[in-house]
Parts: sequence; structure tokens; C-alpha cells
Amino acid sequence: MATHPSLRQASADPNHRICIFGPQYCFPVQFQLKMKEKFFKLREDCFKIADVAGTTFFQVKNPWMSVREKHILKDVNGNDICKMKKKIWALRYTWHMLAGPNLEERRVTIAFRHFALHKKCYVYVYEPPYPHEDDDTDYKDMKPALMMKASVMGFDIKIFDGETKEVYASMSKDVGRDLLLGNDAYILTVEPGCDIAFMTALALMWDYATTDMKND
Repeated sequence: MATHPSLRQASADPNHRICIFGPQYCFPVQFQLKMKEKFFKLREDCFKIADVAGTTFFQVKNPWMSVREKHILKDVNGNDICKMKKKIWALRYTWHMLAGPNLEERRVTIAFRHFALHKKCYVYVYEPPYPHEDDDTDYKDMKPALMMKASVMGFDIKIFDGETKEVYASMSKDVGRDLLLGNDAYILTVEPGCDIAFMTALALMWDYATTDMKND
């Protein structure tokens, strides 16, 4: 099923249903990544992201002074893909995904809504010309391109089309690791033709935001 054009900005190939950061991240088969938060959360490399064989796939850099307010997703060679940044002054938990020159173009905003039985957020995808990261957040006239929603217990999260309900990726939380070690781990499953870098960034922002909610 075709997705909104804003979700296919980096590829004209109809087989790439979601392509934000490039066709090199769109695989023709379902793909899984293991995401494990490291014990020392203030260290520069704060998440281990590897394929099922254990080979490092992405790196996450967390500058020392930013704590959990800013993170940079890099490829295995250390090249920047995007920056994930928390909006400090917001009525609800809001994160921005930034890319382009100097990682200053706002490409995506996720905004959470509070519900009694589950956590849910809306994913807004911008089109060119992209707003600057310091521009006012204004997406009231935008329609969410995707949604993210947790199960009642919060252990399973889906990334899907809010209208068709088609699922593009899912996260399963390692509950045992969370309870015993106090740090988060997930299995991220990305469907064929969907940008794994983009889905990884969404998964990370979900983790950062929900951790903030738990600590507040």
C-alpha cells in the first residue's frame, strides 16, 4: 500500500514505502535490530545497536553535557545521520529529529498524548523547505504521517499508519533486563521497504521520552 509522499522523500522507488535518510537503509526483507542501552548512560556512546548476528549497525553519540536532551545517530563508519533533540518548553513531551547540513533542519516532530491505558504519540514529517531547529514548533495544520502506540503493559510498541493501521515497524521490550539491570533493551523489527535508520531514530526518541515520563 502506498504511503504519504512525505515519507518517501529520499527515493523514487515504489518499493521503498518509507525512505527518509536514503535507499541504502531500505531492505527488501524484514530486518531486525537489537537495541541495548549501556550501563553508563552519560558516556558518549550510550546505546549499542546491532543486527541479530551481533554486528554493530548504528552508533548513538550522547555529548557529555547534554545528558538525555540531545543525541546523534551515526552509521557504523561514524557518519552523522540525524540528531534527536528534546523540546524543553512544551505542553506535552515533544522531540525533534534533525538532519541536513550541520543537522539543523527539522525533519520530524513526535508529540505524545496521555491516555489512561497506554502511551501514544503522533509523528509529523516535514517537507522542504525544512524549518530550522530553532524555529517555533508549529504543526497544528499538519496531519500526522505515522503513529506510535504501546500495548497496555507498555512492553510492545508499534509504528503504523494511523488511517490504514498498516504496521511499518515494532519494538519489543526486554522486560527482564529492565527489571534486573535497570536499563532498556529492545528488539526492533522493521518491515520490508521501510527506512531502518528512520525507524531506529523513532525508537530511540520513544525510549528517551518515556524514560523522562517515568522519572518526572
